Amino acid sequence: MPHWELLGRVEKPARYLGGEPGSVIKDPDKVRLSFALAFPEIYEIAMSHLGIKVLYESLAGRPDVAAERVFCPWLDLMEIMEAEGETPWSLESGRPLGSFDVIGFSLQYELTYTNLLMMLKLAGVPARREERGPAHPLVIAGGPTMVNPEPLADILDLAVVGEAEEIIHPLMDLFIMAKQEAWPRERLYREAVKIEGVYAPALFQPVYQQGRLTEIKALAPEHPVVHRRIVPDMADYPPPQRPILPTVTPVHDRLGVELARGCTRGCRFCQAGFIYRPVRERPAGQVYQAALAGLAAGGLEELALLSLSTSDYSCIEPLAAALMDALEPRRISLSLPSLRMDSLSPELAAQIKRVRKTGFTLAPEAGSERLRGVINKNLSHEQILGTARAVYGMGWNLVKLYFMLGLPTETQEDVAAIGRLASLAASEAKATGRGRGKRPVVNASLGLFVPKPHTPFQWEGQIGLDQSRDRLALAKANLGDSRVKAKWNDAKTSIIEGVLSRGDRRLGAVLLRAVELGCRFDGWSEHLDYQAWLQALADNGLSLDDYLRPREQDEVLPWEHIDVGVSKAYLLAEREKALAGQSTADCRAGRCGDCGVCDHKLIKPRLCPDAELPAPPPAPGEGERLTWRFRLEKTGATRYLGHLEMMRLLERTLRAAGVELAYTQGFHPHALVKTAAALSLGVESLVEVLEVATIRAYDPDQLAARVNALLPPGLRLTDGRPGRPGEKLIDPPVAVYRITPAAPLDPERLDAFHKAEKWTMLRLSPKGQREIDLKAAIRQIELSGHGLLLATASAGGRPKPAEVLTSVFGLSPQAAAASRALKTEAREEEQA
Repeated sequence: MPHWELLGRVEKPARYLGGEPGSVIKDPDKVRLSFALAFPEIYEIAMSHLGIKVLYESLAGRPDVAAERVFCPWLDLMEIMEAEGETPWSLESGRPLGSFDVIGFSLQYELTYTNLLMMLKLAGVPARREERGPAHPLVIAGGPTMVNPEPLADILDLAVVGEAEEIIHPLMDLFIMAKQEAWPRERLYREAVKIEGVYAPALFQPVYQQGRLTEIKALAPEHPVVHRRIVPDMADYPPPQRPILPTVTPVHDRLGVELARGCTRGCRFCQAGFIYRPVRERPAGQVYQAALAGLAAGGLEELALLSLSTSDYSCIEPLAAALMDALEPRRISLSLPSLRMDSLSPELAAQIKRVRKTGFTLAPEAGSERLRGVINKNLSHEQILGTARAVYGMGWNLVKLYFMLGLPTETQEDVAAIGRLASLAASEAKATGRGRGKRPVVNASLGLFVPKPHTPFQWEGQIGLDQSRDRLALAKANLGDSRVKAKWNDAKTSIIEGVLSRGDRRLGAVLLRAVELGCRFDGWSEHLDYQAWLQALADNGLSLDDYLRPREQDEVLPWEHIDVGVSKAYLLAEREKALAGQSTADCRAGRCGDCGVCDHKLIKPRLCPDAELPAPPPAPGEGERLTWRFRLEKTGATRYLGHLEMMRLLERTLRAAGVELAYTQGFHPHALVKTAAALSLGVESLVEVLEVATIRAYDPDQLAARVNALLPPGLRLTDGRPGRPGEKLIDPPVAVYRITPAAPLDPERLDAFHKAEKWTMLRLSPKGQREIDLKAAIRQIELSGHGLLLATASAGGRPKPAEVLTSVFGLSPQAAAASRALKTEAREEEQA
């Protein structure tokens, strides 16, 4: 199991606990293959990713495969692991990453590649494929960046190109057979590439002449090209319906249900629009059923309908209406990201008006109509401003506008137009009575264009750092309205992304050198070491210009052997149309553009034919509010759950158990679930008091049993009873702890404490410094066997057990944090 004592020394220990409601642990006697679902980012980002959830639920039904999640440790734990030889572990069983049969990375973003390498390094797994042997795990990867896997070609055994639903089980069967029969890696590679969508980098060899790629030689001539795997019909693969309840709030803290996959709007900069073709919509009834089932199982407060263009979904209006009818009485909000301005109908707008109004996002991408024509984002100024006007009129106070700098053919006039358009959008707020005062009504987000493989702009150059800064300054200078707030991405981040996204196999050595130089979490601009990347390139005889430069049309590209379905001829034709300012129509319901993806038999656009939706389930009643009291135990690993994290988990688990909670009144109602006080992080307790208000009567023992069946080990409700009239929920004056120290305690220091008239401790917090007199706050402190008995009072600021160990006994902060403190008693009256 993981070394829990490490967790008292890190910022958010709950990231590494596991045991979340909804997680699946397999019977080891039935498991034939262990598979690490690895994500090279922190928990909050990994648990927001839909692909991980799809794979996890798909593999959960296989008793022979233990699929367990392993996410990248944050910098604090990473540093401890490096210094002390610790390894990342899985959230399900605590298995060390290096002991899995297969490590499968989900790669959504090129700037996570150094995190991948760091995870392998910490796990003791050689990064280079050629240095791994039979005793090491297979290392594979999937995700959108694998449409150009070459920067990781020397690292990976296999890469999955395309959609994993139809690949994952054949791959697991192959891995089990290879393990049982002890296949050499070479045989595994040759068998794996027979599965459409699987790439084995060892079976391809790039050829260079004078520093330029001239050929990608297939060493298995029968498999010269890797074809992207496409799921023909999304209805064959229902969305996940058994969500894991996260212990730390994810970036996207909601249930996400995929409406459709693919987009044929044809925005020429958008890689997703080309590598996920064709459009395949799910049946509305399947989306509706999955949404209600997932919300019931997870107790979540928000549903998001996901696709590349949600408002283009054929049945969006009746589906949104039916979902709002079902969700509104349950205080669950509906989120519709990725709305397009030219498909936002009055009917859909009416449903959106029922949703909580925070910020409304629009993506013009370019400031001028001319440049929007180049990128095939065919929106007029009037459409953009009219949408902003309508949005403000529906009650929104903030509109977010997304723009890109550095697009092909961009001029200074195009850049200046960004600021003018944002200011005009802000004026629409005033016209509708919004935007009074100094608060911003428009957030203009400015990003740098990165040419991506398999798009019409894959041959274009990318602007450098100086040009990026000049254009950003010009865009900001033309905002002109104080109610427009500009935000921008760090150009250095986009430049390194550009290197990796169109990179070749030579970047494998650059990545390894970058890790040696300390690069990790490069997608976080505050942690990107730009100079280290320049040095890593230079140390391998390369430069930024080798990758940011324009490409010739007849040049061999590093991803030439990866076929996503869209033909090179089509991309070149789209490039020519872009330079001529010509548009291309959406093919979903009109004329086929002959991009090459569809065979018009199995692979073809599939639209939602109708919206046969059931009547909404009965709404919760409005019964009398009843209050219940429980003793809450928080022991073991759950001591590292922060108070807010624990309360969010308890509330959602209560809902998932079918408990009808009572809510506060007002615009933002919240469930009436509370404790008397927050328990210090890392402290265990047998005596916390939880108060729950419901709108119907329950047997408190049965209610506790239903909830306990879902809670992680160590978190438990017991001794339930109805609340008493006039009973207040207060923190008892005295708390008693039994402490098992991680280091010996000096009796002489305790004697000195007893003899002192005053013992001042300094507590540091975000609000500043505070002095606490421990002599006044401690009611009892004595050594008992190998431990310590401590009783503290709440008056004057209750000291934490770790603070007492540090101040009174001189333990280091690390030793104090690693000590175990169990709260065993809460006294109503102070005792000597």
